[in-house]
Amino acid sequence: MRFKNIFLSVMILILVGSMTAIAAADDYESLGDYTFDIPDGYQVTDKTDEMVTMQVDEDHPIIVYKLDSVADVDSFMSLLETTGCKLVSEDAFQAGSFNVTPYAYTYLDAQGFFYICDDGKGTPILVASSGPSTEDPLTVDDNPARIVVDSLE
Repeated sequence: MRFKNIFLSVMILILVGSMTAIAAADDYESLGDYTFDIPDGYQVTDKTDEMVTMQVDEDHPIIVYKLDSVADVDSFMSLLETTGCKLVSEDAFQAGSFNVTPYAYTYLDAQGFFYICDDGKGTPILVASSGPSTEDPLTVDDNPARIVVDSLE
């Protein structure tokens, strides 16, 4: 239940994206033991022990979320499907020490990508990006969230 509440909160942030920007002091950020680059133009707008939210504007957030366990990935995917989110699995790839499984998604008037990053240590990292569905779709290899994924250490 806790995971569902957190996810719904994250989705609201993605869809609403109306948070006050906080200037990022560096061009990288950390989440627990992991670090990653902040894409050009993005600023950190919220940070907790489990999540970092970045935005370039209110319509283009990126969320980096530390899942509790590998089992949370299945719960997360099931929750997306039950809320009406349309997912398309993309080809998995390797980024540093992470096995990455990307998904394109559309939900209401938003589109974007989810990347499930697993380094085998039992704490997967979710990187999600969003944009309006009225824009030309990005590709799994060419979007700001991919910069985060490729730099994740």
